[in-house]
Amino acid sequence: MKKWLLVMAVLGVCLSSCTEQDSDPFATVKPDESRFTKVTLVEKLNEPMEIEVLDNLDVLIIERAGKIRLYRHETGELVEAGFLPVYPEREDGLMGLAKDPDFENNHWIYLYYAPPNTSINRLSRFDFKDNLVDLASEKVLLDIPIYRDCCHSGGSLEFDRHGNLFLSLGDDSTPFESSNYNPIDEREFRDENVDAQRSSGNTNDLRGAILRIHPEPDGTYSIPEGNLFPVGMEGTRPEIYVMGNRNPFRIAIDPHNDNLFWGEVGPDAAVSDSLRGPKGHDEYNLATKPGFYGWPYFVGDNKAYWKFDFATGESLFQFDPNAPINTSPRNTGIQQLPPAQKL
Repeated sequence: MKKWLLVMAVLGVCLSSCTEQDSDPFATVKPDESRFTKVTLVEKLNEPMEIEVLDNLDVLIIERAGKIRLYRHETGELVEAGFLPVYPEREDGLMGLAKDPDFENNHWIYLYYAPPNTSINRLSRFDFKDNLVDLASEKVLLDIPIYRDCCHSGGSLEFDRHGNLFLSLGDDSTPFESSNYNPIDEREFRDENVDAQRSSGNTNDLRGAILRIHPEPDGTYSIPEGNLFPVGMEGTRPEIYVMGNRNPFRIAIDPHNDNLFWGEVGPDAAVSDSLRGPKGHDEYNLATKPGFYGWPYFVGDNKAYWKFDFATGESLFQFDPNAPINTSPRNTGIQQLPPAQKL
């Protein structure tokens, strides 16, 4: 996880220094070093996950185990601003933080976390006043059923310039029981977390997707126009902006044009196999529009996996990025998926 904090921090520097006219946002950009000063604010935090810089230059910081800290710009102090009880095992915990676009007036922050003693992860809004998070003010926007004790939680939060909130979610599937290739084990006696077709490949499931919603003042949300599936389409969730992700750990939004960037933590296979599929690839992804990004059927620039029968050990066919089909018995959505997008 920690490497993606660094990766997205570097990406954030590029976004702040690139212009809307840049033709290649992934081109190597070396800004004039005189434009930047590196200042260490705090050290020895316990798994810091996301930060928000407030207008007064105070900095909110969340730690995965549930602490919310505030760096006071005027004094240089690090103070505790709250503690949210969480389930902190595996990759769960307190994972995402975003301030409301109108924070200076409404004092709202959004947190994505794993409540203890549940099988859900939760997106909620809280009041942040007098340098403290008011836990009693919680407004629950969204609960997401998950397979507790697994992996790939994602959890990054970002607003675009229109007040839409993006939330990244991992595939909630174990990477280790499919020889480190794509987890598509459909056998009934296996736990559900060995089949990412139920999450990332499922148009009716929020996991393995990056959502785009519009928070409303009453603590609910609406669906902005232009997501992957329209409201009311059978077998789909309208919150989905992009799907087919394995672990979109941290995301960024270009403030000039709302382009979505994310770092995708890839699978673990060390070598390609002619009858299983490609070796592992980590990815930088850019979405200028909604789409399906391939997992668990493709990785990288649509390198295809095989449909593998875990009962017989047979490789049946390679998936087609132009016409991917999800026939898993755990799929609750439509079978014909959108064409897979390249990076």
